[in-house]
Order: sequence, then C-alpha cells, then structure tokens
Amino acid sequence: MPRRALLLLLLLSALAIVPALAGPADSFPVRMVKLQGDPAAPATRAHLEHSRSLGFNAVWVYGYQAGVWTTGDVRLHPEFLELSAWCAHNGLRIFVSVNPVSATRGRFIFHERRGERRIARFLRLLRRKAGVHDFVLSFDDTPTRPTDLNDFLQYGASSAPAHLDLTRRLFRRMKKRDGFWLTAAAYCDAHLGDGTGRYSRPFLNGLSGLDPAVGLIWTGPEVLSPSITEEDIANARARLGGRKILLYDNYPVNDDGRRLSMGLILGPLRYRSPQIAGQVAAYLACPMSQLGASRLPLRTVADYLLDPSGYDPDASWQAAIADLAGDDPAARDALKTQAMEWGGWIGGRNYHHVDRSSIFTAARELSHPAYVARWGYTLKRYPERIAALSSLTDTWFRDDLLLAMKRRLAVAGVFPLIVEYRARKAAGRADAGDVLRSILDLRDRTPEPPVRLLLESFLEQAGLPTEPE
Repeated sequence: MPRRALLLLLLLSALAIVPALAGPADSFPVRMVKLQGDPAAPATRAHLEHSRSLGFNAVWVYGYQAGVWTTGDVRLHPEFLELSAWCAHNGLRIFVSVNPVSATRGRFIFHERRGERRIARFLRLLRRKAGVHDFVLSFDDTPTRPTDLNDFLQYGASSAPAHLDLTRRLFRRMKKRDGFWLTAAAYCDAHLGDGTGRYSRPFLNGLSGLDPAVGLIWTGPEVLSPSITEEDIANARARLGGRKILLYDNYPVNDDGRRLSMGLILGPLRYRSPQIAGQVAAYLACPMSQLGASRLPLRTVADYLLDPSGYDPDASWQAAIADLAGDDPAARDALKTQAMEWGGWIGGRNYHHVDRSSIFTAARELSHPAYVARWGYTLKRYPERIAALSSLTDTWFRDDLLLAMKRRLAVAGVFPLIVEYRARKAAGRADAGDVLRSILDLRDRTPEPPVRLLLESFLEQAGLPTEPE
C-alpha cells in the first residue's frame, strides 16, 4: 500500500474512534448557574467567581437585575454593565430573562405594541452595551387567563395564544447570532397534564406556529423534579415539537427569599440520567438564596455537568465536604454531621426547602409535644458543632452555614418553653406568665439581628404576646 494511502487510512481510523471516546453524554456544553443576588453585592460576585472555578460557563440573569424597560426610560443598570464586562473577560455567557407580566405587576397588554417595543429596545441595549445574545421571554407563574378585556376579546379565555403571539413578534426582531427561548406558563410535564387544560391545549396546538429556532425552558417532570431521565426529556421534546430544551433544574434552590427557613439544602445532586446531556442544549443550576452555603451542593452539580457518565453523587459530596472542612478534624466531623442532617433529597426526609422547613412548619409542630425531643437534639448538639465550624476558612460558606444553624438553635431554645406556656395557659395556671417572661428574656438576649428577627417571627407565628402578661 502506498505511504500516502496508509497515512490517510490511519487518519480516517483515528477520526472514527473520536466519537466513540467522547460519547453523546460526555458533558453539557452550556453549564449555567443563576445569578440569584444583587449584581452589585460582593456575595453575588463571589458566587459567580466560585461557580466559574467549578466549571460553570454561563449565568442566568433576570431582567430586573439587568435594567429597566417598563417605563419610557429604558436603561441598563451600571452594576450590571460592570458585571457583564467581568463575565466577558472570564468567558461566561449571559442569558437574560424578561417576564412582561411580572415586571409590569400584571399590567402588560399583549395586543398593544407599546410593551413589545419597550422590550425590543431593552434587548437592543443588552446586545449593544453588554454583549448579550441569549434572551428568554418568560411567563412562568403568571395567570393562565388574560387580565385585560381587549386581550380576552382578541386571544380568548386562555393566555397561551397571547404568550405565543408576543414570542413570534419578538423573535422576528432577533439577530442571526441571537438565541431565543420561551418559558411558558406550562414549563414541566405536570403543568401540561393530559394536554386538555385551559392553558396546555392552546399552548400545544399553537407551538407549531413558532419558528423552530425558538427553544423552550423546561424543569422536567415537575417544578422541582425528584428525578429526570433521558426518556423524560426525549418524551417532553417530542410532545413540544422536537424543540431544543434548556433544562432549568430547580436544585438546590430553597425559595427562601424572606429568610424564614429552618435549615439549608446541603445534599448532592441525585437521580439525573447521564444521557440527559445528549438531549438538552443547556443546563441551569439554581442555588439557594444563601449563595455561600450553596457552594456545597453546587460542587456536586458541577461534577455531574462535567462528567455525567462518571458522576458519583456520594463521592462528589464527600469530596466537597472534605474541601470545605479543611484539615481540622473537629470541623470535618461537624460538617459531615450537619450535611447529613440537611442533606435530604427533593421531597424526602431531611429536605429543607422553605415549604417543608420554616417558622410556619415549626409553629405547627408546637401542637405535637412529640416534636420537643427533636428540637431538644438541636439544643444539645448545635453549640459544640457551631464552635467547631467556626474554623472553616471559606468565609462565604461558613457565615451562611453558621447563621442558619444559629437561627435553628434560637428556635430550639424557646420551643419547649412555648409548649409549657401553652399547657399552663390552657390549664388556667397563674404561673404561665413566668414561662412567658423566660421566653421573652431569651428573645431580648439574642444579640445577632438576623437571628433575633427570625425568632421574633417564630414567636409571632406561635401566637405569643410580645410583652409580659
């Protein structure tokens, strides 16, 4: 065989091997993390810097974080422009999500062109001044019926046709290199149901009228999905006309914007099929409101995104705990224990989403004395654990973790006293006021404002007087 023919044969053989080595689920090309905080806040920048170090290469920004478009003065925030320059320098793509209904507090009029023009001006500013070319039009958690009479007359009893119409109109304004995505009011399988709902039927029927380049935001089988498989995404895509999907994975989000939770979400990402990488165009990780504490679970998300087929949740989790704990044996043991206590998976035991673990759920537990023992465990174990964790060197992670623990400890300190006060009050005992004074004294001696504020909110939910009787 001539030498040139032999070399060509070897080259073709090598090229044929490459796909087999890489595989369709080798990694996720767009590994996005939500901004979650004020672009000007040091905690937000620290969150992005840390996320970039883990391998995330894109960031999701809400429209209100980027600027203002709902008035005649359409503009971008200076702090966002500074952030966009930092992202460009560090190789992070920015996706900006605009929600017309939420941004206007329900006053957006679909049949008029004024709102459309303002959004278009906002997107032009994002392109020109911030270099943004990935846009999301969002209608998540908005009414499924039109709220304007003329919108109702034009589009009917469902808001889906109005959402699709605005999507079509704005997509026509996109540039060649722009990416455009839609978050419909139905953004998971549970929302679509059997496809006959007031929103889902016209939405599914009208999807074919959108340009094929418009992608969809999807959270999986549920809003917070306990598991997502390759089949889940493939079936959803088939149902949605084969469109590209941005997987908006609601983990480790805790929706604790008001800081009312009684714990954190510290477990690893679980039950995500490796083959999802071959089915989605991008993946979005959603941190907790406590960005520093999110570093532990986000480390496991990053490991999954970089190597889906080799990802081991527990091994990734233990490695993250070891890195954050450092060399101090007491800190390592304390963090392992705390991560076990707050490491439950979506919907399961020890899952501390604010809907399942907050001052509201704690107040309901006061009616069941059996819970006193559980809060007694916190009262007994947390002081020593908090002392050990005070040596953690990652200050962003440490401060969020310790604050959450101190807040739970403060509630644990008054929990048995409230149970006792209620019992004495119900029995008509004159000494019930003595217990109330002890509770209020603990409140007044709580030094840290965030801890005291939560304790005051808990006492209010428990129905306690704010002054001694």
